[in-house]
Amino acid sequence: MNWFVLSLACAYLMSTSELFSKLFMRNNDEWTTGCGMILVSLPFLVPLLIGRDSFPLSQDLVGLVAILIPFEILAYYIYLSAIRIAPLSISVPYLSFTPVFAILTASVLLGESISTQGLIGILMVTVGACVLNIEHFVHHPLAPLKAIFKSPGSRRMLIVAVIWSLTATLGKKGVQLSDPVFFGVFFMLILSVPMAAIAGWRIKRHRATVNLKGRNAIWLILGGLVTAVAMMAHLHAIKLAPVSYMIAVKRTSLIFSVLYGGLIFKEEHIRLRLLGTSIMLSGVVILYIA
Repeated sequence: MNWFVLSLACAYLMSTSELFSKLFMRNNDEWTTGCGMILVSLPFLVPLLIGRDSFPLSQDLVGLVAILIPFEILAYYIYLSAIRIAPLSISVPYLSFTPVFAILTASVLLGESISTQGLIGILMVTVGACVLNIEHFVHHPLAPLKAIFKSPGSRRMLIVAVIWSLTATLGKKGVQLSDPVFFGVFFMLILSVPMAAIAGWRIKRHRATVNLKGRNAIWLILGGLVTAVAMMAHLHAIKLAPVSYMIAVKRTSLIFSVLYGGLIFKEEHIRLRLLGTSIMLSGVVILYIA
């Protein structure tokens, strides 16, 4: 299948996973939600390995996953906490900074230069982020920019964007060392171990909020299924295309998340959020045709 179609599918599935996670977190905390989504995704992922002739496990792949796991656990927790405490329409769009941070990181660590067109893209992403908070403009001209750092949800998503900018390339390396299906299943299996250990420790000490009754069970099952399919779409797409192209298309998930925020959670200022998100996405597109 075409990488562009796979990336769009991943974008929609990712935003839908965020929807189910936010619904589930009405009665559960971040660790319970993260662990639950990962564990429930496994029954949908593991059968994909049935009938394989080979399992491309190597020391390099194990070492790569060992490096990825701590960063992914931290990012996933912060990501879910941002979704829980802040409206989807104002927190999730800050993931548009992921490719921006990736370009800046490459400039510092690899000495890669940024073109004028790239700088315009970065500026557009920043302007879009300000537009997300433009309702504060009536109080002070710089209020929209200050709101980015005052909002806990926005701050946390910016941290997630930094971490994911570092792990995106490592994920493609994992696919190159094996294949999309094996790497995805292997990674989720390994990730489930520390996540389950942390969640179990919290439950044992009564620090976790756990409610699997009624609709919560439905949100969890649907979230696990969507997470599994999104993982496969992501890894297959990233195998076929440059990381930058794939991530740029994947970030169209922001529009779906903003729409979910308005339609499902009745969040305010959706038109402004859509405007800001569109500007940010336009900046991302410019960055990757630069």
